[in-house]
Amino acid sequence: MTTAAMLFEPNGLYLCLLDRGNTYNFHWELYLANTPTTGTICHITNDKLPTQWDFEVVSTSEMPSLRQLLVGLKVGTVTPMMHRPLCHRLGLIPLDLFSARYGESMNCRVWTKEALFALDDEGYVVLAISVPDIASEVNHHALMAKSQHECRVRTSRAFRE
Repeated sequence: MTTAAMLFEPNGLYLCLLDRGNTYNFHWELYLANTPTTGTICHITNDKLPTQWDFEVVSTSEMPSLRQLLVGLKVGTVTPMMHRPLCHRLGLIPLDLFSARYGESMNCRVWTKEALFALDDEGYVVLAISVPDIASEVNHHALMAKSQHECRVRTSRAFRE
């Protein structure tokens, strides 16, 4: 994987996929950039039990140079005064064992899709394409990045100014 630092646009909301090693399953998370090199990761993990999900908000300066990062797909812009409310709202996404909306068991990918749906529905971002289409787009970029041993920071087809 290339290790050159990627730059994120300040106030950009990114759907990020991280490499899990010798698999084509990725860790999905949302990243809200404060500056080109710092921001906030919002994601869920199941470190304790396979079916016990925990929401985490982590401030970081590591995302732009994180070796596991395959793709950061910009899906929106969030004004600075809305950063904290957005992270709070993400913490309210249900961590049910099953997503009725997407017909799948909960995992980081399903939670991220639920989160994007809620953020679009409530006006935090305005998506130009459906959440399933965004999921396909970011997965495609991650597969390409993994096969080419690179990291990609892109703007989604879903993004609208």
